[in-house]
Amino acid sequence: MSRLTIGRWVVDPAADTLALDGRTVKLQPRTMRLLVALAERPDEVCSSQDLHERVWAGVVVTDQSLYQAIGELRAVLKADDAAGEFIATVPRKGYRLVAPVRRVLLAATPAVPSAPQAPAARKVAVLPFRDLGLPQALSFLPETLLGGLVLELSRQPGLTTIARGTMLSYRGLQSSPRRVAEELQVRYVVDGAISAMGERLSISCDLIDAAGDAVLASESIDVPAADWSDLAQRVVGRLVRVWRLEVLDHSARQAVAGGPGHADALELAMRAWVELYCRPQNRETNDRAWAWAAEAVRHDASLGAAWNVLAFCEFRAVQYDWQDPRTDTRLADALAHAERATALSPSDPDAHYTLGLVLLISGDYVRARATLHHCLEISTSYAPAWGLLALVVNAEGHPEQAFELAERALALSPREPLRAVWHWGEACAASMLGREEEALAYAARGIAANPDFPSCYLVAVVAARRLGRHVEAARFVSVLQTTAFRSIERVRQRVNAFSQHEPWASAFLADLHAAGLPER
Repeated sequence: MSRLTIGRWVVDPAADTLALDGRTVKLQPRTMRLLVALAERPDEVCSSQDLHERVWAGVVVTDQSLYQAIGELRAVLKADDAAGEFIATVPRKGYRLVAPVRRVLLAATPAVPSAPQAPAARKVAVLPFRDLGLPQALSFLPETLLGGLVLELSRQPGLTTIARGTMLSYRGLQSSPRRVAEELQVRYVVDGAISAMGERLSISCDLIDAAGDAVLASESIDVPAADWSDLAQRVVGRLVRVWRLEVLDHSARQAVAGGPGHADALELAMRAWVELYCRPQNRETNDRAWAWAAEAVRHDASLGAAWNVLAFCEFRAVQYDWQDPRTDTRLADALAHAERATALSPSDPDAHYTLGLVLLISGDYVRARATLHHCLEISTSYAPAWGLLALVVNAEGHPEQAFELAERALALSPREPLRAVWHWGEACAASMLGREEEALAYAARGIAANPDFPSCYLVAVVAARRLGRHVEAARFVSVLQTTAFRSIERVRQRVNAFSQHEPWASAFLADLHAAGLPER
């Protein structure tokens, strides 16, 4: 379908994008199909059954999927406040697109040589995986892997991915990453291969900065051939997570060279995102991200990514005493800004993750769980959501469920800078179940991943004391006294688990105090 306008929005169905006043929003493919189905019959009632058949053909879904998709469209479209209502609900009949719709006719222009365009800063092309000796029964895997990666990459905010059909045209060709990048006008190229070794499959791939012929990340994953169908999503998820972190980190480093005066709102928001997701969490990274996010909001208050980062920074400031002591006000700001981010960017998993985080610390476990599950519906490979669910089940009193959730997060992103949080979830769960050796081991992994993350020291103190390792416990206490958890009173205020679950909570706090942590 050709481009069209709905209100003042410019809709590009081929790219799944909407543009307004220089701002671009990427929709999930099914959400775009829903918008197109409504736009093909403007001002007419489209029945729920018809929309189900058009958008979810061959998929069994409930009416809730349609309600949710309509809600996401309304949340995005309302940024065009000059158009009023976009989608009207017709009770017991369906929905009607009431905003004006117009086809965009692309005028023919003379074929004249154009100046070469600079490759898109965060545009990725995935080459078809080379078959290095797969058995005939598994010959479909390279194409399956390519399709899964392109689909999952297309769901990642901040990235643009070349379509699967275009990339399949490179199958069997000996094209260098630099040539592919020049032909497709991309900055990053993924080049990989898949082979069978006995009963196992080996997948290797490189993320290449084509502008500099540099390998930014190299991944090698072995999986049992017999379990491929079960492990495919995890393999795809792990690769996509690595590439997103690397691409955004690398592109942010390149942009910094231009200086802050050359950065627009989106660039500022991406720099802030990198500080939060690609660096170990500490006060310095939080302050930098906060400053950039605040500047991005001043530039463009309709940018959901900027509000998301702002909310994340405010949450961390509350949790770890990194700003003024107005905890209640700061937490209310974080919640309001996280909700605003999800309204402006309903298809952004980062926004829903941050909202889940703030809801968890606020004690709203039911809504936190629902928000994180929605995040995973958007992107099943979103590792931080799986890790945060481990903390949610601990807070709800089900620590036995935490290990599988944390393990899934680590399988998807084993080198994630946020992994200290997931180890904290494992350590806390082991402590709640009375498995002190495991608790200390998990806490030590979290401390090794990020020595500045204070939560893991709490479990380390108690587990070490209960195991008779008093020198270790004292050392961990000395670290805690330099953090937001420098007293029992502050631990109670900041960690929900220590006010919810008895008798474990009282015993844990008593051991913290006995190990040397003061009451106030």
